[in-house]
Amino acid sequence: MRTKTLWIKDRYLELILAGRKTLEVRVAYANIARLQVGDRLLLNDQHPYIILRVAHYDDFEALLAHEEARVIAPDIPPEQLLASIRSLYPPEKEALGVVALEIMPE
Repeated sequence: MRTKTLWIKDRYLELILAGRKTLEVRVAYANIARLQVGDRLLLNDQHPYIILRVAHYDDFEALLAHEEARVIAPDIPPEQLLASIRSLYPPEKEALGVVALEIMPE
């Protein structure tokens, strides 16, 4: 089992800790793409979580076609989520692919 530290913006970390956000979405940088079910995540260097499921997608549109918006960003209306995610990642980052990590507290 590997441990990877992920840095989460405060508003999303609060949603994760409250149990409302259970799917963390990242572009497929090499260190993210190699994460596996059972690996441990240390969120903001202090909150231990376990990866329950890893899903890989070509882009954010494919992600949103297969995953529930409410577990990605419960505070963003589903019809606005694609634009919101793309505001965080420019097209060249999205082109790397997308990884969805279903997580739960350790």
